[in-house]
Amino acid sequence: MRDGADRPMLRALRRLQQAPHLLVPGLLAWLRGWVYRLRFLLTGRHFSAGRFFRVYGNLYISGPGKVVLGDDCLIIADAIKPVCIRTLTRQAHVTLADHVGLNGTSIQCAESVEIGPWSNIADAYITDTPAHSIGRGRRGESIDAIRSNPVVIGNNVWVSVQVVILHGVRIGSNSVVGACSLVRKDVAANVFVAGNPLRVIRSIEA
Repeated sequence: MRDGADRPMLRALRRLQQAPHLLVPGLLAWLRGWVYRLRFLLTGRHFSAGRFFRVYGNLYISGPGKVVLGDDCLIIADAIKPVCIRTLTRQAHVTLADHVGLNGTSIQCAESVEIGPWSNIADAYITDTPAHSIGRGRRGESIDAIRSNPVVIGNNVWVSVQVVILHGVRIGSNSVVGACSLVRKDVAANVFVAGNPLRVIRSIEA
């Protein structure tokens, strides 16, 4: 096997040595990953996932856009709430790089949402579009008439519980977003931010 393919399996084996009770749930999550691949294929979803894709609980994907997951992605949808990914347009593209974990996350995408490798996202709500205007005629407007702006989350980012990340936001690598925060502006790399309004709590040293 290639070295890159070995690493997720080796990490899993090391973890099982420390916590052997995880063996059966882990195998079921891996099998459930294959079930979801087949389900999305049969229902016409534009979905793909790399090696060692695991799902705990229920994963919901809807809409006409693409959802692409890298290797060793983990979906945890039985601890807080289901993971839901919704694309609103055909050109929408949700991309999870290698080793990304979602735990109760909700994503709504009209253009692009990108999550970098090794990032962990809890039950946050992430959207690249306001979905509706604030004008009086908003009920009659289509999603194509609403401006979207991509969301980019860097490498090794941790987003805690009940965070809202709005359209146009970029979060730098290694940063942490504290619980119950509203992220309306860019976040630099290597910082811990929290609150509403959002503020930098401290730097994160290497």
